[in-house]
Amino acid sequence: MNSESNQGTGYLAVRVTTARGAIPLEGARVQIRRLPESPADATEDLILSAVTERDGKIPLVPLPAPPKEESLSPSNGGKRPYALYLLEVRLEGYHAQTYNGVPIFDGVIAVQTVDLIPLSENEAPDGFSPDGERIVEAPGANNL
Repeated sequence: MNSESNQGTGYLAVRVTTARGAIPLEGARVQIRRLPESPADATEDLILSAVTERDGKIPLVPLPAPPKEESLSPSNGGKRPYALYLLEVRLEGYHAQTYNGVPIFDGVIAVQTVDLIPLSENEAPDGFSPDGERIVEAPGANNL
């Protein structure tokens, strides 16, 4: 990972809804973790844990990212010109969702809309069980 002085900042805007984006959800727990740069690196670091407001949003989150200069040159040593993050969203009464590999670029606001699906009347509210969670692989996740 780059040193602090040689690091950029990207931003993540999160909006949590239901009914295919029609209804914002208040009180959803949003956790953001930085994914390791390689499988040999340490485990994911928790960057932020926040709860959505009435509009279904959390405040804009600044996140470390490689400097944009690294994305302007094809000969950057094979380094990713973006940082990858894991986004987990949970709310009682809804299936939990995990977005694996959300790319964050220096100077860019990434927008992630999360549409939670309500649990059916007979489903257990255990969002941690494999049946109760949806995992979405973001486009950059395959480049690990």
